[in-house]
Amino acid sequence: MLPYLSHKEAMKRRYGEALYSIPVNLEFGCPNREKDGTGGCSFCPEHGARAAQIADAKSVEEQIEKAILFAKKRYKATSFALYIQAYTGTFASLLKQKEAYERLLSLYPFRALHIGTRPDCLSEATLEYLAELNTRLDVVVELGVQSLHDASLKRINRGHSAHASLEAIERLHVKGLKVYAHLIIGLPNESFSMWEASVKGLVEAGIDGIKLHHLHIISGTQLAREYEAEPFQVLSEYAYAEALMALLRIIPSHIPIIRLATDTPKKELIAPLWQMEKGEFGEYVVQTMRYRGIKQGDLLEAQPPLSDEIPQSIALNDGSTTFYSARYKDYYHPKAGAYTQACTLFVEGSHLKERLLQGDVALLDIGFGMGYNTLEAIKIAQKCSAFSLHVKAMEHDKMLLQQSAKVVVDSLHVKMLEALFTCKRYEEHGVKVEFLNKEARYGVQELEEQFDVIFLDPFVEHTNASLVSLEFIKLLKTHLKPTGVLVASTSFQAVHDALILAGFEVEMVHYVGSDMKGVIARVLEGSNSLHVSHPYRDPYLVWSDKKIERAHQTSYM
Repeated sequence: MLPYLSHKEAMKRRYGEALYSIPVNLEFGCPNREKDGTGGCSFCPEHGARAAQIADAKSVEEQIEKAILFAKKRYKATSFALYIQAYTGTFASLLKQKEAYERLLSLYPFRALHIGTRPDCLSEATLEYLAELNTRLDVVVELGVQSLHDASLKRINRGHSAHASLEAIERLHVKGLKVYAHLIIGLPNESFSMWEASVKGLVEAGIDGIKLHHLHIISGTQLAREYEAEPFQVLSEYAYAEALMALLRIIPSHIPIIRLATDTPKKELIAPLWQMEKGEFGEYVVQTMRYRGIKQGDLLEAQPPLSDEIPQSIALNDGSTTFYSARYKDYYHPKAGAYTQACTLFVEGSHLKERLLQGDVALLDIGFGMGYNTLEAIKIAQKCSAFSLHVKAMEHDKMLLQQSAKVVVDSLHVKMLEALFTCKRYEEHGVKVEFLNKEARYGVQELEEQFDVIFLDPFVEHTNASLVSLEFIKLLKTHLKPTGVLVASTSFQAVHDALILAGFEVEMVHYVGSDMKGVIARVLEGSNSLHVSHPYRDPYLVWSDKKIERAHQTSYM
């Protein structure tokens, strides 16, 4: 189940099945444009929001035919909603609106009608007609709000005020019509607090659905010309995902999320140039919300207690406990034991005790997991009490901390996990641990400091390939002091190759009679003449693990 109410799920609840949207362009134009098509909102292209699958259709009948065939073929669709999408669906005389809508609705037994329009294009006569239509089939008005800040609306030449949007929502509701509000995240000069205020304003207005877009700068628009003259910040995949997840938490769970992100044909898009596909972005958001234990509306509504269910656990040879991961189809630690791996490979392999006897140590623990590696580092630090250990523990799956606290046996371990889960910090006796609940590639790019020691636990390499790519290893190197060391629980050849190519001196570690494996890497002085050629590649540090592994396998062929 998704951590937010998707439009598809909302439709299933209402209709018993999902309705697939059939976009139509009626060429009604826009009140914010001149007769020759110039002007308009600074972000809007000349063709408005016309859907790609109907772009070459010569008539509305052909648009509908093409779109229905597309939906049936691609999605096995059986029920449909008509969507008046491009430009402004109510910018015409009432007579012209009636003629157009009645003709279109006669072409197919649509179960709903969605009309995209503006707050300043809703005459009382139009509202009366839409209310009458609403007695025959569901009518939803998709209202282009974009922002509830007048300075932003003026900046993008929107042509109406924030008050006009809120007034339009109220007038539509009075007529019994549903309203889906469109909101752009990332407009120039807007901050997160402003996005938050816009969302809260729409929620207070009682919107029935919300369609979120991240700002796209499209060629040929006024915004594109402004951006080319003086570039401004746009949102990367990770930055937008963080903002989006925070905003979802203040939207009540009964309000369907019609869209998480927008898309524009690559040939038209100037910025931002994402390397995640739209579907991959959606999967990333869903996975991250699950890992963090957050969901839509959870900051507003009483939440049921988090599940006490824990993964299958097993006692290892040294008395430690680990989990079996159904996702990765393997145990988190070797049979030799989590304590043994933490002490022998990570603590001894990094010479942590010797470092702590000489000065403070900064440790980055990537793939914190159940916390064994940091735990054993803490124990060493408490024995070497002259200097301090500062740990940044990075883990995408926050819920793993809570689950681990229920099965580990060491009281210090439990105390640390509970503190990190609750307040993201643990401090005691010269030790400070900060928990960073982020996907590692994003999290490391956010760091500013360098570390004496980096622990890297990629778990199962081919299913966590993002943690062992050449590009990620190079990124880690920028955060490792010249005298530092990187220790990883892997002996995978692709990881060895990545470390060599990134400029490390590599020692592969094997333990006789044990299933432990590892590598110890130090920054190499001078060049490395060893020939290696087959690391994992993640050129933009956003590819999914599956995509990285697929590209790696393909390169063998």
